Amino acid sequence: MRKWTSLIRTVVAGLSALFVLTAADRVLAEEIPTFSAPEVNTFVKSYSDFADEYVAAYKAMKAGDRSKIQELQSKSSDLETQAAPVTGKLKPDETDKFNTFVTSCAQKISAVSQSQ
Repeated sequence: MRKWTSLIRTVVAGLSALFVLTAADRVLAEEIPTFSAPEVNTFVKSYSDFADEYVAAYKAMKAGDRSKIQELQSKSSDLETQAAPVTGKLKPDETDKFNTFVTSCAQKISAVSQSQ
């Protein structure tokens, strides 16, 4: 159980370390922003989906079903791999919006892990 939670926290920390996390305004994870590069839009949708899936999987794991959290292992690795190239496609004026969104998703993941 801790192994998977630790893995997800490591992914979130890795993604967060790639960005300068400045967030003047908080964006809810459900509000998926749009960007000029289609690859960035695909990534933020995937990351938002991952956050939602993680919340559901963590709750299922607490109820005894570990299969869902195990299924997220490859998705977390894929997102980590995609993060660096995607950030290179951001326009300078999109960076804060992207960072705010990623931070909100990370907080959503962290909140479910800490609440139970």
